Amino acid sequence: MTRRRMWVLLGAVGSMLVIALIVLLIVWRGGAGAPEGEAVGRPQPHSSPAPLALASVPAPTATTDGPHPSTCDELYSPAIVAAFDDLVLNPAWVAEENSDVNRGSGDPELIALIDATGERLTCVWANANGGSGLGLTTELVWVTPEQSTKIQSRLTAVGMNCYEELGGMRCLIETTEDGELVGESHFLRDDIWLATRYVNTGPDGYTHDIIANVWADE
Repeated sequence: MTRRRMWVLLGAVGSMLVIALIVLLIVWRGGAGAPEGEAVGRPQPHSSPAPLALASVPAPTATTDGPHPSTCDELYSPAIVAAFDDLVLNPAWVAEENSDVNRGSGDPELIALIDATGERLTCVWANANGGSGLGLTTELVWVTPEQSTKIQSRLTAVGMNCYEELGGMRCLIETTEDGELVGESHFLRDDIWLATRYVNTGPDGYTHDIIANVWADE
């Protein structure tokens, strides 16, 4: 009887050891039903996404793919320079504040359109010693197609005579103001606007000469 009780006791102890071992294995493996290598009850780290590359900033481009003169000297042939006689190109005084030098147009809306553009060349033929009754100003302006449309509309609205010439649109007007001959010549081609205003001067073929030089390679 004593021996049987001992075996029962040993059997119970053995069962407890087996249960303890099973519990230990479950805890060590991270819990029943959990995928191998993952802990239960704790968020798992995810791989960090690679940083997004910043969009490439396009390199600055020229205002136009067409002609792009960088100085007024490139606009004129020696013959036109000689035709201005005593007038010189861009004398120092025209850059002074309040010089009151003429713009490429006398119309406020056209001047506003010139100022609304970006890059431009301003070429002034004037007396070297200061303002006089003679002078001519051409502003070569690079424009967008939308700006070109607005310019053409305004040139027509102020009564200029516009017609197709030399691959572009030419507009002219000439009047007398206080006994002085005042005129304007405008030419639009590709992305370029030639806006010219003159007072008592202007060699024949002036605008044609600029066109021949600016578009010499076309």
